Amino acid sequence: MIKSNCHTHTTYCDGKNSAEEMTLAAIEKGFVSLGFSGHSPMYYEADWTMTQDNIKDYISDVRGIKEKYAHKIDVLCGIELDSDFSGVDLSDFDYTIASVHQLHGEDKIYSVDLSPEELTECVNTVFGGSWNKMAETYFNNLADFVLSGDFDVVGHFDLITKFNGKTPLFDENDAVYKASAIKALDRILDNKPDILFEVNTGAMYRKGNTKPYPAEFMLKRINKRGGLITITSDSHCCDSLDFAFDKMTDYCKSCGFTEAYYLTSDGRKKCSL
Repeated sequence: MIKSNCHTHTTYCDGKNSAEEMTLAAIEKGFVSLGFSGHSPMYYEADWTMTQDNIKDYISDVRGIKEKYAHKIDVLCGIELDSDFSGVDLSDFDYTIASVHQLHGEDKIYSVDLSPEELTECVNTVFGGSWNKMAETYFNNLADFVLSGDFDVVGHFDLITKFNGKTPLFDENDAVYKASAIKALDRILDNKPDILFEVNTGAMYRKGNTKPYPAEFMLKRINKRGGLITITSDSHCCDSLDFAFDKMTDYCKSCGFTEAYYLTSDGRKKCSL
């Protein structure tokens, strides 16, 4: 498998290392390309995103790093767009990741991946205690967002399972839950068969989960529908850039895939697993 990662965060948002530090670590690990994907500014200010004040600095910094290390690695300037993104000129970026991190209540916006307590509060307050209703809304919102623009990658499709690793909050084998996820997947694939779904090891690194996003039944559905994948680490620090990539090769193969894609300055490229 060719080493590359298009889901990378730095100190411009909620990452732990600078863009240059991440680039040097990627070079040391033998990466052929590295895509930065800072969290987009939001309509409602959040402390884990870039801001209107630093997004231009982010673009300038990444472009400078691309030129500086062009003889060693292919660096791309991307962005992870949330459904509530604001003030972003998409022409500034080499690629885009479409994600949903929040659900809206009447009086509060809830992060789905900040803490199990906040997600539980969201379910109880907004969805009358029904985890299936929350999941259906989340998957619908993600599908709606992906279909609303010209995006390259679908981010962590089942992000709402982040806290299910050790003490599950809800049953991922529930038939209603599975049906809402498959329905959203099919909507995306019906309209954007060439979009990349990331196989994301972020929660494996940060939460000790044993499986990536998306779940096995979802990944098998993507494969059955002829969908395409890219393996990412959703990295927020140098150490996690290629976390569990070796395991993901076997995982994706077990779900029927024989190849994955990675991003370069010349467009997406295919590699064997």
